[in-house]
Amino acid sequence: MISSRNRTTTKQTDNDRAVSDMIAFMLVFATIIGSVALLSTFGIQAMTDYQEGEQLQNAERAMISLSDNFDDVLRHDGIEQRYGELSLREGTITTGNSGTDVTIEDKNGVSLHDTNLGTFAYQSGSDTIAYEGGGVFRSDGEGSVVLKRPSLACREDNGVAIISLIKVASEKRSIQSSGGLGVTMTETDRNRTVYDNIDTVTVTANTDSSYEGAWNDVYNSDDKWTCEADRAVVTIVTVDIEY
Repeated sequence: MISSRNRTTTKQTDNDRAVSDMIAFMLVFATIIGSVALLSTFGIQAMTDYQEGEQLQNAERAMISLSDNFDDVLRHDGIEQRYGELSLREGTITTGNSGTDVTIEDKNGVSLHDTNLGTFAYQSGSDTIAYEGGGVFRSDGEGSVVLKRPSLACREDNGVAIISLIKVASEKRSIQSSGGLGVTMTETDRNRTVYDNIDTVTVTANTDSSYEGAWNDVYNSDDKWTCEADRAVVTIVTVDIEY
């Protein structure tokens, strides 16, 4: 015969086991829920960061490709228009006639040409990819790097500096889109000047430019691009960009 004391002990043991099982289940369930929450939070953020990085890399390649296409207008007198496309993916394209100021001087600091390069840029978040004078720069709001250099050539073997820059003189406007955007560059003016007996020519960009770091990468001396040359051929092509 089983005593009532034994039955009570057995019942308490079963109750304790049930409570332990319930606690264990709750702990496991809480761990699973916490893991899912963490995975969702950091996984989504990681995916977002990856997508943004891919988007900017694609924008870099697209802007460089577009600038290569636009180079035909800069290099050839007979080509006055070029067309290309950009995939914005919620980014913003901006154009305008105000941008980086560039000064071209001789060895005595006499100005040969001053020009404002205007604005043609793609922006996504804090990152901007800009078409600067024929080159392509990237800025993240804190610093900038050059992705493609403007057309500055120093041929010291024959004493010639060839400086060719694009000046954007477009209406100030911007557009944001998730799709593709057709962009047309049209030449509106071409100024080509030859300077002889200059000994040295320098190119500098204004120091408050958003792309100061990128211009420093373009420079071949401390604070300027310089070329020891008897002759400088300076070509400034003014363009309008429509989209």
